[in-house]
Amino acid sequence: MGRMVLMLTERQRVILRQIVSPPYIYRWAGLLTTIGLVVGVTVVVLADAGRETVLAGSAAPAVSAGAPAGIRARTAEDAPARGMPGFARPAITSSLLTVTDTGTDRPAVALTFDDGPTPEYTPQVLDLLAQYGVKATFCTIGNQVIAYPDLTRRILAEGHRLCDHTMTHDATVGFNAHDLMSRQLGTSKDTIAAVVDPPATIDYFRAPEGAWTPALDQVAAETGMRPLGWSVDTLDWTQPGTAAIVASVQQGVHPGAVVLFHDGGGPRDQTVEAVRQLLPWLQEQGYQFVLPS
Repeated sequence: MGRMVLMLTERQRVILRQIVSPPYIYRWAGLLTTIGLVVGVTVVVLADAGRETVLAGSAAPAVSAGAPAGIRARTAEDAPARGMPGFARPAITSSLLTVTDTGTDRPAVALTFDDGPTPEYTPQVLDLLAQYGVKATFCTIGNQVIAYPDLTRRILAEGHRLCDHTMTHDATVGFNAHDLMSRQLGTSKDTIAAVVDPPATIDYFRAPEGAWTPALDQVAAETGMRPLGWSVDTLDWTQPGTAAIVASVQQGVHPGAVVLFHDGGGPRDQTVEAVRQLLPWLQEQGYQFVLPS
């Protein structure tokens, strides 16, 4: 740098000293900062636009551990709502208002498990539920039911409820044409129900990633199912750690709460351990476990 300065003319050295001295240096710094911010925002906007195009135009399956080939596990980078037009986290729907109507003074809570069944985690969850005499709702994926019918039959045999979670965990299902959406929900519902004879009753539908749309609610109703939302999202699929999953329930649970867990879609060891800790804790708080009705 010193050698380069020596090569400059006297006038150039004067100009250089002015540029790197206050107040000019501050103006240059401000200009460069502004340019950097503009470039950064542009990159983010273009990246989001590209992701929206991919999500809106793709019907690729989105999940699940132990699933047939071609179905990938979700990661934290697949966070709900990114690039999904019209996405909204579902509120507790009218179908869940009777959760608190149990005929007793004890507060009620409903536990739900998504993206299974899987041979790695569903049996562990079922064992814990049986240990504490708890019934839960399993929002199953059609392809997973086909792959593990015995696990699905065990869910039913132990008194739990099945919910339709589509065939492949397609989060774009609610944005399809009415006829295609109807065929998709009809196929997944019939596939899940047919795991036993006579077919199981499938009363509920849960949109993958909670990507509800008015059209999806309508088609679910036409298919004989009601939308099943949640009020406590543990975000366990992001693998935040067992302590974080436990804390999300302990801080968010309330009478009539519907809690969202996952027994598929990726590694769920943290979820299993969290359920192991939460079941006795919820009972100590006086909660009774119910099925949405």
